[in-house]
Parts: sequence; C-alpha cells; structure tokens
Amino acid sequence: MTDNHIYEQPLNEKVRAFLRLEKLFQQYSFHLQHGSDWNNRVAIGSILEILAFTTRSDIKLEILKELERQHTRLDRLSKRPQIDQTQLSSVLKNIQKRIGELQAIKGQVGQESKNVELLAAIAQKNSVPGCICDFDLPALKHWLTLPKDKRKKNIEKWFQPFSHLDRSVQLILDVLRHSAENTDEVAPHGFFQKSLDTNQAIQLLRISIPANGLCYPEISAGKHRFSVRFMKNDNPSQRPEQCKEDVNFKLMMCSI
Repeated sequence: MTDNHIYEQPLNEKVRAFLRLEKLFQQYSFHLQHGSDWNNRVAIGSILEILAFTTRSDIKLEILKELERQHTRLDRLSKRPQIDQTQLSSVLKNIQKRIGELQAIKGQVGQESKNVELLAAIAQKNSVPGCICDFDLPALKHWLTLPKDKRKKNIEKWFQPFSHLDRSVQLILDVLRHSAENTDEVAPHGFFQKSLDTNQAIQLLRISIPANGLCYPEISAGKHRFSVRFMKNDNPSQRPEQCKEDVNFKLMMCSI
C-alpha cells in the first residue's frame, strides 16, 4: 500500500485553534520523550505557548461547546438503524467523559503552571530576541543539570493542567476526521475547484496525495467554494510553480 501525505485546511476559526493546539501538544509530547537539554527547552517552550494560547481566549469554553455540539449531533445518529451502535456508544461515552473533566476544572486553565517561578522567568526572557543563554538565566542552567528523570517529572507536572485539553482536542479532531469518506479527484493541470454546500457546514478539508508525489497542495477556501493548486518546488530558494500535469488525489470534506 502506498503511503500518503495528508494536508488539512480548517474552514473556521474554531477548528483552526484546535489544530494549532494539537500541534503544540504533539510537539510537547515528542520532546518530553527525548529528554536531552535541548528537548527539555522545546518541551517547556511548548507549555509556555499553550499557556499563552489559553490565556488569550477562553479555550476551555470553546472546547466544551464543541464537545456538547458533537454529542448532540452524534446522539441523533443513534436513531438510525444502519449506524454501528457499539462504536457510536463508545464515542458518546468518551465525549461525555471529556465534558465532565473540563467542567471539573475550576478557574483559568493552567494557573498552576503560570505561577511556577522558573516558567515565568523563561517566559519573560523569551520576549528578548535570541536564545536564552546561561548568563540570562542561571536558574535554568542549574535546572538543566538535574537528573533527566527529575526534569521529566517537573515538566510533566507543569503540563498536567493542560492534559484534559489535550485529550478533548484530540477527541474532537478524531471525530471530525472520521466524519467523511475519501473521494477520488483529479486536478487538471494542477488546479481543482469545488463549490461548498451552504446547507452542510464543512469544517475541515483533507487532501491526501502519495508520499512519493512531487507536488503539494495550496488550499484556498471561502464561504461558497474552495480551490486547490498543486505546486512544485524543486529548489526551495526559488518561487514554487503550479504543476502542469494532471494530479490525482483524495479529498475528504469533514463535517459533523
């Protein structure tokens, strides 16, 4: 089976925010497992970015609203006889569990981590151009000399307030990504355009192309239609150009 690369395009601010958070959670998780000094720095940086993200907006409320909306929509589907009731019941229980976890959070998400003195100091130094050097923050230099296991436990504790958000965002995106089937499409001379059904609120576009393909998609979307230009760029120092040949790809229009 040929491996595929998937490119996603959110069609509203809510899904865009969830995708940004998902990337930060993935970045944190990867660097947590690779416990070098440099990995620790990036893992902490991810936590600080998540903290800044949640401070700027009431992301907990947005996630709760989306979980409740998905639960309502999926519960309606349970009335249809052709639906896999066992799988649907499992998803509904997971959604209800995530809703309960978020509702149990009191106050602003991540307040405990915001009060960690070392994290606050790192956040302050991050506003200065250039990397944080030893002379900028001796406390960080000292912390990085501690045993790996101790540093990992510290980082996990600092991330813990965001763990419910992590699980909830992943569940929301998993449900959304499995809400549609792939269709086989062709982009003549590297260009494809399709109208959007205004009666169906498409939230996410997914373009799947073979991993060994030479082109990549640039997706532009509006309220009524979207277009995909397949671009080729053999030399990153030069401007990419549109593929001249027809491009076969798979399209998924996700909505729930």
